[in-house]
Amino acid sequence: MSDQTKDYAVITGYARSPFAKAAIPGSGKAPGRLADIDPVDLLVPLINAVLDRSGLSPDKVTKLLTGCVHQEADQGLNIARIAVMHPDCKLPESVTGTSVDMFCASSLDAINMGAALSLFNKDSVYICSGVQSMSSVPMGGFNPHLNAQVHEGNAAAFMDMPATAENLAVKYKIGRTEQDEFSVRSHQRHAKATESGRFKDEIVPINGLDHDDGVRADSSVEGLSKLRPVAKDASEGGTVTAASASQITDGASAVMVTSESFAKANNMPIMARIIAVGESGCAPEIMGIGPVEASKRAFEQSGLSMSDMDIIELNEAFAAQSLAVIQEWKAQGMVPDVEKININGGAIAMGHPLGATGARLAGTLALELINQNKRYGMATLCVGGGQGMAMILENPNFEI
Repeated sequence: MSDQTKDYAVITGYARSPFAKAAIPGSGKAPGRLADIDPVDLLVPLINAVLDRSGLSPDKVTKLLTGCVHQEADQGLNIARIAVMHPDCKLPESVTGTSVDMFCASSLDAINMGAALSLFNKDSVYICSGVQSMSSVPMGGFNPHLNAQVHEGNAAAFMDMPATAENLAVKYKIGRTEQDEFSVRSHQRHAKATESGRFKDEIVPINGLDHDDGVRADSSVEGLSKLRPVAKDASEGGTVTAASASQITDGASAVMVTSESFAKANNMPIMARIIAVGESGCAPEIMGIGPVEASKRAFEQSGLSMSDMDIIELNEAFAAQSLAVIQEWKAQGMVPDVEKININGGAIAMGHPLGATGARLAGTLALELINQNKRYGMATLCVGGGQGMAMILENPNFEI
């Protein structure tokens, strides 16, 4: 629970690109409209947007932190600093850039770092961002190589992600129909939110695209039931399909973070206080369960509990993974109201551009707490290699 005498790190701005279907060579599927956009060009408009909305002079920004997975090719050479150097970027060259790779939690960890740094130096400001062009750099990168000793000791460390979801489906007895129902709900909720204009406050149009292009409003359990599993054959018990997995996507996101005292002194809009962050490792073969221990640690830090959470943004890496987390939360006495989870759908509908998702979760959560006049929320996600991260936010504008 927040201490009104304490100075908190706060989120003062948020913007994201549309999330668009990535180009997948050999798939036969048409790519989305961001497939040919350089990842730096995805990021720079968002940096400019959060700057413009803050009313802050660009030279007040200390550092750009950018989450990005597989930092090579178009995403290499410290993409954060490259973005600062872009001729269209409003940040001056005095602003430094640091790139962060914690797989799916990369940009959420960038916010975590920005929060810690802003409390270390109360007059500092950080743009904490994330970007991923899964069209430019494929899953795993171009030349992945796992240390031989790590591989020999733990071959599961970087097993295919759908296989980890299958492991959770078996462990928690989550059937195909339950997964398909969860997936359909994600699409329907996101389509409804899009239709109502819910995302207009956060999406900065890129290349003429102003919405997430992977959402299928007509998705149905009957239709999804016809798809083949991707990790193992149905005859072997396979249940995870492309439709019950997060979409391979291009996109970017950005939030501005500073101390609450600096924000108030400079008349900056305060969207959310960062109350606590929890992170933890877990067995890599069931990496999807990572949010459970991470959220428990965030609750311990904050003095809050699951019952205090008005809104939860749980990244939908896979339907089986999300359902397993919910089941394990309940088993450990952290019983969530499932109607408060991903109220506008999630990554199964909109996609999961790896480096951008964490900041998207936190930014969307901050906006939704304001829009719904709710006090507390949690953003959480599983992380490849067996990790989890959770962040608890408070709406300082909450009115009883």
